Amino acid sequence: MPDFRFSPRQNHAHEIPWRPWSSEAFAQAEREHKPILLAISAVWCHWCHVMDETTYSDPEVIDSIRKHFVPVRVDNDERPDVNARYNMGGWPSTVFLAPDGTTLTGATYLPSEQMRSVLEEVARWYDEHREEVARRAAEIHAAQRFSEAAPPESLLPQSVETFAQGIAQNFDEQYGGFGDAPKFPQPELLEFLLLESEMSGNERYVSMVVKTLLAMARGGMYDHVEGGFFRYSTTRDWSIPHFEKMAEDQAGLIRVLALLLARVHHEELRATLHSTIGYVTKVLRDPATEFFAGSQDADEAYYALPLDQRRAREAPYVDRTLYADRNAALAGALVRAGATLDDDAIVAIGTQTLDALDERLRDGDELLYHVQRPGEEPSVRGLLADQVSYLRALLDARDVTGEARFLDRAVALFDAIERRFSAEGDGFYDHAGIEERLGRLALTDRPITDNALLAESLIRLSTARGDERYRAIAQRILLLYAKTFAHAGAFAAAYARALRRFLSPSLV
Repeated sequence: MPDFRFSPRQNHAHEIPWRPWSSEAFAQAEREHKPILLAISAVWCHWCHVMDETTYSDPEVIDSIRKHFVPVRVDNDERPDVNARYNMGGWPSTVFLAPDGTTLTGATYLPSEQMRSVLEEVARWYDEHREEVARRAAEIHAAQRFSEAAPPESLLPQSVETFAQGIAQNFDEQYGGFGDAPKFPQPELLEFLLLESEMSGNERYVSMVVKTLLAMARGGMYDHVEGGFFRYSTTRDWSIPHFEKMAEDQAGLIRVLALLLARVHHEELRATLHSTIGYVTKVLRDPATEFFAGSQDADEAYYALPLDQRRAREAPYVDRTLYADRNAALAGALVRAGATLDDDAIVAIGTQTLDALDERLRDGDELLYHVQRPGEEPSVRGLLADQVSYLRALLDARDVTGEARFLDRAVALFDAIERRFSAEGDGFYDHAGIEERLGRLALTDRPITDNALLAESLIRLSTARGDERYRAIAQRILLLYAKTFAHAGAFAAAYARALRRFLSPSLV
């Protein structure tokens, strides 16, 4: 049986005959005429643990799943491509699929009583409508190809200005951040505001970033004992967090703090940057491998304790699984932070991780694997997010150290990206099709954030190499989303930043 990861507390979820996301599971569902129960969880996810301890430990639920479904369990962090296509709005996601991967229905957390009812209803409905579902799925797949509206012929600075104004209108003047509860850190948005301030001269954007970072650093969003930011706040005033600590959040906020402090003097935020770096290097980093862990578990009682009492307790679980995109993001952020703090030791930690990725996590196509559990071989090939994060970090290292090897790797990496991910009609797909295209993975996707980050790196690569070809590819990516990016709201921050960089050739 594969090494599924369940709640660390007492539970019986392992008694369900879970299958990995695989052609064998889909074939079993087809052969046995059963729907698939897809459970998307995460090792850091509190409600995933609760569902293991309650719903998936309920004998009636276990029995119903065994009789009527092919249960498939997916770790969100290990298969973000599956999560992107099937997530039902949070974790856990509980998704019911036809044997070909067509979504029948789904939800997030389901308590035991509700789950028993849903299992019964879905099993009965599917048995009665199986042929109809198969016919409808075939029609949907046949209609997947469609013509898209032609992109515009030019990119306009007014688009960026309008986007920035919309973000500013959503700023919480009292508590910082954007909108109401729950509040997330949104480092890509904060980084956009810093760049837009530099280009427009509007200092209000900088003050918005400072106020937001201070509110997080002073409130419940920050661990004032061991350092590091929690995942998000359940309250508007940043006072009550969800206590997971995620590597990608530390990376994004270290980067924003470094970029901000390179422009303005602020001792309190400088101390926060030092403290956050201390957390990721002492807790998340494994000096033996030079890689960073993916996350640290939530434990509200632990984080409420002062330092001396914490030392007497076991610290929350740290997921030592290596994720390429998060390691690259942390490496690039630390390189930037080391430059801002004039600390060569911090820069060296970042470059060591980049060298380790190059030496130990590349596949035969010169791309990074996505995941490596401790003591195992790396797995999951051909995800765009890993390559984009790595490319950005390589360019950061080149900018800070001036070392040619990082630029050489960046050039070779984009050659591989272009070869394996190029989409029909411009842009880049989120996966290279190396892993099995099961279910909705057969449907192509060009995510705006990954494409925007790639475009931004290509603009930087064009400047570094003096090669306009990279800039031309970036332009085609940006044109692809020019008519629609505003509808994505804050999620389009990376796109707006790349667009601003493209329209401002003086930026490096």
